[in-house]
Amino acid sequence: MLREISLAGKPDTATVRSALRDGFFLVQNSVPESLLDECYGLLEAFFSLSMEAKRGTRVLGSNGQSGYTPPLVETAEKSNRTPDWKELFHWGAPLPVGHPLRTRFPARYPDPCMPDELVPGIGQALSELHTRMKDFQVRVVGVLAEALNIHSGYFEEMLEDGPVVNRAAWYPPMEGAPSQDHTWAVEHKDFDLITALPRATSPGLQVLGLDGEWLPVHAPEGYAIVNVGMVLERLTDGLARAAVHRVVADPQQSGGRLSIVQFCHPTPWTVLTPLRLPGSLDAPQRFPTLTADALFERTMYRINRLDTQHGSDARKTR
Repeated sequence: MLREISLAGKPDTATVRSALRDGFFLVQNSVPESLLDECYGLLEAFFSLSMEAKRGTRVLGSNGQSGYTPPLVETAEKSNRTPDWKELFHWGAPLPVGHPLRTRFPARYPDPCMPDELVPGIGQALSELHTRMKDFQVRVVGVLAEALNIHSGYFEEMLEDGPVVNRAAWYPPMEGAPSQDHTWAVEHKDFDLITALPRATSPGLQVLGLDGEWLPVHAPEGYAIVNVGMVLERLTDGLARAAVHRVVADPQQSGGRLSIVQFCHPTPWTVLTPLRLPGSLDAPQRFPTLTADALFERTMYRINRLDTQHGSDARKTR
């Protein structure tokens, strides 16, 4: 059973720290359920389009962080290299032209590619969802910071103008998979600060617990699952755990699954120096210092998401 963290009042330090060690926890979601339903309906219409139409929304040079990604592209960092059986659509909020982050890290700040000509109204709805989900996550990281006895705005500053990105994932019915070796998403860790996962359209998410057992998790209505990413694990020098998770279909499940998540990536120029938190001063440092962009690029390479890894296929863009 997932622990629940409240965003109201002073955080209970012991509960929050236990939740961070778990790597996944529940938070009451501030995003309206009606907006979530609207976005799921629009995304279902998008993923139902022809492959040719969807491929027209691919964005060259974004490393899959904007627009459409077809199935059988993404692989987990330490998997057997069998690609996941899923389709993806990413979007974020653009930075102004001339912003130093956009100038220095253009691949991290692609413009959103909203397919309004294919699905009218999708751009406005997804943009509103992105804003509301980020506001929610900023509140969450403030609570986490207070429980870790650091300034409440410490993580928030990392996210200011950061490449926070939403992902919609369509997991097609497994009977259409190329082989039995494929699954919706093999076990992996997220490589951001935290990730918010509101309710999906069906079960499938599983988390690897501290006891080595897979725990099925599903956000109930009105809640979001929040999971720890590699950035937070490194910053806390391992106090927070980037939990391994996967998405698998139940053998009796005949349909597909649609989910929406938001990855909170810090600004690329953030230096991820492990904090010396109270209670850990005598422990040997677990993680070396590196930049947020270095961690991002290293992990993107390992999961086969850099555009340079896709050759001519990466040029099939809008």
